[in-house]
Amino acid sequence: MKKSALVMLVLLLAIPALGNAGSVSSRYDVTFGGFVQYDLGYSTKNSHADPISAPRHSSSDRAVLADEYGNTFATAAATRFNFLIKGPDLWNAKTSAFIEGDFRGTTTGNQYGGFQLRHAFMKLNWNTAELMIGQNWQQWGMPYYAAGVSSGDYNPYLKGIRTPQMALRYFFTKEFNTMFGLTSATEWSDGTRQYNDGYARSSWPGLQGEIAYWTDRCGKIGPNNLKFALGGYYGRDTETYVDPNNAADYRDDTINAWLTAFRYSIPIVPERQGNKAMALLLNGNFFIGQNVGGNNWMAGSATTSNGSYLRPSNEATAPTLFGMYTQASWWLANDLWVNGMYGYLKYNYSEYGRTVNPGRDKINMSQSYGVNLLWDANHALRFGLQWMRLFTRYNGSGTGGSNATGPGFADGYGTIDQYRFAAWYFF
Repeated sequence: MKKSALVMLVLLLAIPALGNAGSVSSRYDVTFGGFVQYDLGYSTKNSHADPISAPRHSSSDRAVLADEYGNTFATAAATRFNFLIKGPDLWNAKTSAFIEGDFRGTTTGNQYGGFQLRHAFMKLNWNTAELMIGQNWQQWGMPYYAAGVSSGDYNPYLKGIRTPQMALRYFFTKEFNTMFGLTSATEWSDGTRQYNDGYARSSWPGLQGEIAYWTDRCGKIGPNNLKFALGGYYGRDTETYVDPNNAADYRDDTINAWLTAFRYSIPIVPERQGNKAMALLLNGNFFIGQNVGGNNWMAGSATTSNGSYLRPSNEATAPTLFGMYTQASWWLANDLWVNGMYGYLKYNYSEYGRTVNPGRDKINMSQSYGVNLLWDANHALRFGLQWMRLFTRYNGSGTGGSNATGPGFADGYGTIDQYRFAAWYFF
């Protein structure tokens, strides 16, 4: 009898709360969403599903295991959950927040299946301005529309990273706007590197900004209208070393870290009355910078390319870089489209930077190209097929890693071909 009374009391208390949650009269309106994703593929070289570099080719006197064998892979870890929250107005601004995570586990140490944070940000929206605070996609430089089958496709080509930041975008008109903000000066996903590297020790926050032009004058394809923007990032890097004249003390040298990018979205053939059939979109970016490999602005390159390093004189230096990403999207029907993609990245190392160990194992040049076919079977289900080739050239010949055998050196370059199928269920 007492247990029954307790259950009834809990239900009576819960009914008003459940009835009010998400309703018109509720203080907060919460929308739940996401998708389930399955990814199946084959790689011609022994690698995981989202490689950022190709293993070295074997040579006549050095065999590299990853070059000798391919592998299959399958995953559902890119499945995502998200929450969109709309709350009370503040200072005449509409307020909202967004939280999202997936199960890739790459930033948590849990590896496959570990739930990890993707987005966690809040917004205040006025008629002519927007303030965003939290972890979100970088607000400059990245392509406006990337149609990869995998979330890791073409990451080294300034495809975009999610970073803790504050950004204010002001709209002078409906078509002209500018953005300025602060962003994390270092790669955020590893708790140690978050504070224990030169970008954080410089005591200088990362600065970001952009000037943009957006318009519907030339039509659009879905949300993709005509856009042009020039933006960039600036930070500082304080590299430390033990004082050569006093082993009980440290010295340092500080250098700049910067990156600027032009991005574009051009609906060459816009949709007609909401129908995308035969529409054609071109979008991408061009970029140039220095000392951003180490803080992961070129996503995935923190260990494969140098940010800064110290010369024998203890002078800090870093290679410059430049590159591009471009994507052409053609809708064969309203719900069926094909995408062709190309990415290029080049690091300009000095002779010392190329030849000193481990400089010869750093990436000197990467390029990727491929094509995919996407089909929205209905509002919930999407299917995709993709082929992609990744080419990597290193600064010099090397051992090819621990899983290699033979007395000599492996080649200075490598390639991977990947074939994959993916399915999504959106909710």
